[in-house]
Amino acid sequence: MTEPVHVAVIYTDAGGGHRASAFALKACLEGSGRYRVSLINPYTSLIPHLDLFSRFGSRTGENIYNEVILRQGRTGLTCWLFYAALRLNYVFCEPPAISILSRHFEDIRPDIVLSVMPLGNRVMLEALKRYRAGITEGPLPEGAVMITDWAELAKGVWFPNRADYHAICGTQDALRNAEKLPKLAGKIHAMGGLLIRPEFTDPTQRSSRETLNLDPSRPVVTVLYGAQGSMRMIELATAIRDIPHNAQVVFLCGRNEALADQLRAMDLPFPVQVLGFTDRVAQYLSASDLFIGKPGPGSTSEAMALGVSMLLDKSLALPQEAAVLRYVTKTGAGLAFSASSDFSESFKAAMSAIERGQARQPVAANTSPADILEIMDRIAASRVPAAGSLQPAGELPHARHVSRA
Repeated sequence: MTEPVHVAVIYTDAGGGHRASAFALKACLEGSGRYRVSLINPYTSLIPHLDLFSRFGSRTGENIYNEVILRQGRTGLTCWLFYAALRLNYVFCEPPAISILSRHFEDIRPDIVLSVMPLGNRVMLEALKRYRAGITEGPLPEGAVMITDWAELAKGVWFPNRADYHAICGTQDALRNAEKLPKLAGKIHAMGGLLIRPEFTDPTQRSSRETLNLDPSRPVVTVLYGAQGSMRMIELATAIRDIPHNAQVVFLCGRNEALADQLRAMDLPFPVQVLGFTDRVAQYLSASDLFIGKPGPGSTSEAMALGVSMLLDKSLALPQEAAVLRYVTKTGAGLAFSASSDFSESFKAAMSAIERGQARQPVAANTSPADILEIMDRIAASRVPAAGSLQPAGELPHARHVSRA
């Protein structure tokens, strides 16, 4: 019996989108029975000592992104300065990072290495190149990058211009970015939407409002600002309190327990559920009439796949989320707001549309769970034999390597 193809997925816990994509990959691939997935966050498990933020300060780079950029809403100049510092961190620490990652590949012996994070993909590919050089028999491993943003923020943030990896794109904007790189010709793969977990596209995996302790006779509004939450949700809860409506509101606060405690302590005149981190986002979104939050590529794609109307907060949009806002407002899938007065007017309009039965959006068919399996099958089949191998790559599920001291 052929062993499952081993896929090493490289991700980061900076924000929730990269982690969500990594776990969506694991669910889709391992659910087929053809793949085995190892999830690797190099920042925490392999190279924490190369984090210059923690070396010269009290927080890691991931913590700064989560606690300052996201939770405190520093999405302007502070965010740009952080990105610049992060890029310098890669420049200064690239050689040791490549060595450490390549040795880890020798230890775990992946058949495919796939990154779902930006900025560090040159390091990943150089480490994979070094690992491949030590393989003596069997098929050589392939590299891949799956962009989890709507589009590249700048050239090279996701896709290095080199020929030794595959680019996986879930939007037309990302596809156009990849197609500008001549060396990627023939190795670009398109999905029908950004990768989301199968439960967002499978109606049989959804829950009724009663199962979620929601009143089936009232509209449902879900407020979600990513895995780290945002204190902006307090401001929105106050605005909703002052607007007459018949809705029940679910606040999904992620890992921000301080936010959840403040929301629970508020005296709100409408039914409320306040949850911390939960794996039931698909159930709550599918039961919702309206989604309110920041324009994260993942959460926006999930709402679109469920046909849920959106109010997106452009005041807290990260630089790489501008493309999401443009798409949503251009296509009419949702509205964007900035100031509290903008939000109040948009919320009133949304509630009026719900009362008239006109709130639902057409479901944006997302075929990514099935598409990623087909793409990974093609990538696995494209592996070529090592120079010393006598058999075709397809007959050898794993490579044999020599240790590089």
